[in-house]
Amino acid sequence: MTTGPESPGEDPGQLLSSTRELTRRVRRTQRGTWFPLVVFAAVTFIAIPVYHSGGPHLGNCVTVPGGRVCTAAYSAGVVYWPIALVMAYLAIAAFYIRRSRARGVGTRVRPYVIAGIVFALAVTGAALWAFHHPLAYGQGAWAELLARLVNPAFAIGLALLVLAWAERNRALLILVAGYLAVVLVPVSLGWVIDHRAWAFLPQLVIDGSALLLAGIGFALAQRPWRHAT
Repeated sequence: MTTGPESPGEDPGQLLSSTRELTRRVRRTQRGTWFPLVVFAAVTFIAIPVYHSGGPHLGNCVTVPGGRVCTAAYSAGVVYWPIALVMAYLAIAAFYIRRSRARGVGTRVRPYVIAGIVFALAVTGAALWAFHHPLAYGQGAWAELLARLVNPAFAIGLALLVLAWAERNRALLILVAGYLAVVLVPVSLGWVIDHRAWAFLPQLVIDGSALLLAGIGFALAQRPWRHAT
């Protein structure tokens, strides 16, 4: 018995559709988006007692027309973030490698981990340089924006963009855009603490909560039985 060109088994449209569906299933199987988000949420929340234990410290000051410009930083945070982020990326890499071995489907996690470590170290280096150069930021709104560009939260957001690319994950891309908006605007929800020792608290809580809620959402969306057929 011969199979003609109109046989469903050889229909080009059906083959293309099947290939696309298989590609979507493989990508869903590869994704473990929730884990990096939860890890970064934990790292952000742990930074709270670290910041408080170190306290804010003044850096260098320079005289400018109309007064003086000084830098300030939480010294414990400067040490904490590069170590915590590198360890976080190593944990994420281990998670994806173990997951790929268990499921037999690999994920391009290496570019993400490498990019994340590079971003973390670059932001830390830029923050340290700016701490010793009071005029590096300038003044006014531009100074506030540059200060947020050397924030570890911004480095996390940049690395998550790489993860969205690696996983071909549009939902994560949209989420990261919102997260970066929270980091750069910033979004305080009206929560402001005047006490200098705790001034960092609102932004860390908001950033960490955004990451945690996103991680829980992705965990629910990506649970294995949800895509079972």
